[in-house]
Amino acid sequence: MAGDEPATLLFRERENFGDRYAEVRAWDVPDSDRYPDGVKYSLQYGTLDGETIIRYDNFPDHPGSAHHHKHTRDGVENVDFDGVHPLYKQFKNEVNEYGHDWN
Repeated sequence: MAGDEPATLLFRERENFGDRYAEVRAWDVPDSDRYPDGVKYSLQYGTLDGETIIRYDNFPDHPGSAHHHKHTRDGVENVDFDGVHPLYKQFKNEVNEYGHDWN
């Protein structure tokens, strides 16, 4: 984890789909300017050779993007954040739309 903030792992999961994968990670962190919602997360769907297809994260190091945002092949877009669990469910639904059966 970057920085000195203590963190508690909320969940970590990885699913392989042949030449693609999905990986989700989320930590409970103290509320701060960097993580005002008290959570740090990355939900990544991509190819094994390193291409990002979809990635949600709240890392504040992306200039011009909102705190919660989504990376796609077309760029970065801001997203509404109603909690990490609803976002996780939305992410899994999007991965399933690519033809994977990920429950």
